[in-house]
Amino acid sequence: MNERQYQEIKELLAQLTAKIDALYDSATTPGPVSDFELETGMETKEIPVQETASFTPDNADVKPLRSSAGTVGDLFSDMAKRPTVADSLARTKKKGPLKEHIPFNDKFLYMKTLFSGDDGLYEKTLADLQSMDNMQQAEKYLAEHFPSWELSTPAVQKFLSQLENVF
Repeated sequence: MNERQYQEIKELLAQLTAKIDALYDSATTPGPVSDFELETGMETKEIPVQETASFTPDNADVKPLRSSAGTVGDLFSDMAKRPTVADSLARTKKKGPLKEHIPFNDKFLYMKTLFSGDDGLYEKTLADLQSMDNMQQAEKYLAEHFPSWELSTPAVQKFLSQLENVF
């Protein structure tokens, strides 16, 4: 900031201080102050408004505030177009191996209830599912190889939801 800009800001602050002081003084004396209109029920007296120097920042990226009056909804309408936290998290899902998406306790749940304690079958199934291109192929594979799985059971639902996180 150069000396000229510093002086302009200093003058603007002095003018603002004077206006604020005049506002406080107007509480004891009747009448509106500059652009403010106080409703006191007393006589009004006009105070002239001084012209202020315009300050232009060196940074051209600074956008001015809206000058038109609108509703609060108008002020926040741009926020509705922004992505939500849920959208951001959905895009940043880990697309790593299926084994990394299954917590340790769930592994034992699946081995016991879905794979009848067969560790080899569990590992082979995870490897086969990992080689699939999409969720539809994975569901078809599971339907062919495990027709006895009841889709309404919590273990199957949990396994399928973790499988969806991979695709």
